[in-house]
Amino acid sequence: MKHLPVFDKIPQFSNYLEFFKKKFFSIPFLAAFNTLTVLILVALSLYAKLNKQGDAVERLFSDPFNFWFPYEGILTGVSEILWCTPVAICAFTFGVLRQKERRSRSGIFLFFSALLLGVFFLDDRFRMTLILSRLGISTKIIYFCYGTAVFLYGVKFWRYIKTTPYLPLVAAFLLFALSRFEDIFESQSLGVHAMLEDGTKLLALLNLSLYFWHVCHQEVWRHLRQSEKR
Repeated sequence: MKHLPVFDKIPQFSNYLEFFKKKFFSIPFLAAFNTLTVLILVALSLYAKLNKQGDAVERLFSDPFNFWFPYEGILTGVSEILWCTPVAICAFTFGVLRQKERRSRSGIFLFFSALLLGVFFLDDRFRMTLILSRLGISTKIIYFCYGTAVFLYGVKFWRYIKTTPYLPLVAAFLLFALSRFEDIFESQSLGVHAMLEDGTKLLALLNLSLYFWHVCHQEVWRHLRQSEKR
């Protein structure tokens, strides 16, 4: 009698396995990113086990919370959510538009918008400017590079930006500039410093989110209407 593999003895196991593989690999990069994340977690677990650094790994997942001041950092959390909003919707809309027009003007604009804002978000969230300044790089040089990037972005896409209600976008970048200047020339009052640096940034992010929400909504709606005509 021929011996069957152990999994073949389980009723419909091969069918379920094939169904799972089909669904799992139907989403681009799903398998790759899941595998990469699992490998990173396994590597961290092995590092913590071998070097007895469990507390250090635990801090990577720690959620700062002050029982006596539960509101501490709440506006920073709101700012981080607002950072993610334009980056996500610009990237998503770019993916939708490029299915039809790979080099459309709006698609390229949204791609570079997501890229630029993504860099700003990573800098703000992971304190890249602060780290570089501790390594000896002047913050003025870093902000000059960011300012140059924004200037080139504006020059490159001004023709398209003019076709949109661009006032919130311009206001947002001006508020970002004010926030960065306050970071360089710190006020003596903590309250004033917080409002001029973080308050202006929060207002800038609100304008950015609403602007790109509107622009992306209009572009997706235009894309759907053109698809229906065909």
